[in-house]
Amino acid sequence: MKNVIAAATVFAIAATGANAADLAARPYTKAPPMIAAVYDWSGFYIGANGGWGSSRKCWDNTVFRGVATVPALSEGCHDATGAVAGGQIGYRWQSAAWVFGLEAQGDWADLKGSNVSNGFFRVPGDTTNQSRIDALGLFTGQVGYSWNTFLLYVKGGAAVTHDKYDGFVVNPAILNPNVDRASETRWGCVVGIGGEYSGGGEGEADGAWGEGALGCGEEGAV
Repeated sequence: MKNVIAAATVFAIAATGANAADLAARPYTKAPPMIAAVYDWSGFYIGANGGWGSSRKCWDNTVFRGVATVPALSEGCHDATGAVAGGQIGYRWQSAAWVFGLEAQGDWADLKGSNVSNGFFRVPGDTTNQSRIDALGLFTGQVGYSWNTFLLYVKGGAAVTHDKYDGFVVNPAILNPNVDRASETRWGCVVGIGGEYSGGGEGEADGAWGEGALGCGEEGAV
């Protein structure tokens, strides 16, 4: 019985060796390299913004009690400063690392300032001029360059602000101290620079910063 078992064992090993020798060697395949995902800035977006602004305001007296002031009397200048907050919506498309876009932005604003007028009602120093910007809008195009999830861009386009003006007489004897009031919607242009960082996934928070300056006849910066 031991001889039979031994022969059987030797045969099995030999048969196994012959079968292995007849098989072709398995080719070696190298695993493909890992490719990092590249972020695409293309598509629609919506967001919120907040910050600080400043506008330089200069007053000229052109009419006094219905009579034209010739030449106009300069009443002085002041800076109207304060907070801005609002939202923006836009669309971007990407070509290689270059990113192009269009954006509309609307903001509530509280930019206020005042100065003692060079003119006066009864005595020098009794009149104060006050300016306020309570709303602004920007309609801009963008050109930027991206480094994956970081985008740096320049922008330019049209800007609009809503301005209010008040002239006050500082005199307790005057029952109605507001002697001059006006408001207007002013159009101009804007140029600026900004940057954004994206979390890189759906629902990820993005961060952005930007600076811009109004021009084309407008005075100030936002």
